[in-house]
Amino acid sequence: MTTPIVKQGTCLCKKVRISISPEKNIFDACHCSMCRRWGGGPALTVEGGKSFHIQGEEFVSIYDSSEWAQRAFCKNCGSHLFYHLKNTQHYNFSLGLFEGVENFKFHVQIFVDSKPAFYDFANKTEMMTEAEVLAKFGATST
Repeated sequence: MTTPIVKQGTCLCKKVRISISPEKNIFDACHCSMCRRWGGGPALTVEGGKSFHIQGEEFVSIYDSSEWAQRAFCKNCGSHLFYHLKNTQHYNFSLGLFEGVENFKFHVQIFVDSKPAFYDFANKTEMMTEAEVLAKFGATST
């Protein structure tokens, strides 16, 4: 039996502390218009795994960004914390919160049909359109 890898992360002001146990050392990018509006560019995220722990929950604000998803940020410093699909236990956390992710591999890019033409990643990744993502997670576009 292998010991799960635990990654520790914090928001910018360190009032929110997050521990995750990702199943794999991978991260993803989302090119949807909401992620780009939220952070000024594509969102780089890591799945939280089957369990995660958040300290400083009183500083976490959750925003219903669509019928099927939520986004969370630190009330004090504004750091983006996670993206959650409401009807699942699927949580993607902002990659930049965590230390020790330098060996993570770029895995998949989603909402590639929403990606503007003015940037591209050089990495070879799986590419998923909006329709493919929504079908995979049982959601509908708004």
